[in-house]
Amino acid sequence: MSDGIVAAAVASLAPTLASLLAYTNSRAARREGERNNLGGLAATVDALRQSLHVLEAATGRIEVSVGGLRERVARVEGRLDGASARAAHSGRSPG
Repeated sequence: MSDGIVAAAVASLAPTLASLLAYTNSRAARREGERNNLGGLAATVDALRQSLHVLEAATGRIEVSVGGLRERVARVEGRLDGASARAAHSGRSPG
């Protein structure tokens, strides 16, 4: 009976080793894939961060331009209000 057990053990050794090697290989491949996905994700996050900085800079420039336009409009409105007030005192229509 011990010959039968030894024969069964020897016969099952090769498939068992093959299964263990296949499992470790698939696990290593999965880990490598996860690393590659994380690398791609990190690159995407960096690209988004750079785009955000560009967008913030553009928004800042627009805010400065809008501030300048507000000042110009206020000056023009002040001139128009001043002309209207002068015209009202002199009895003429502004223009």
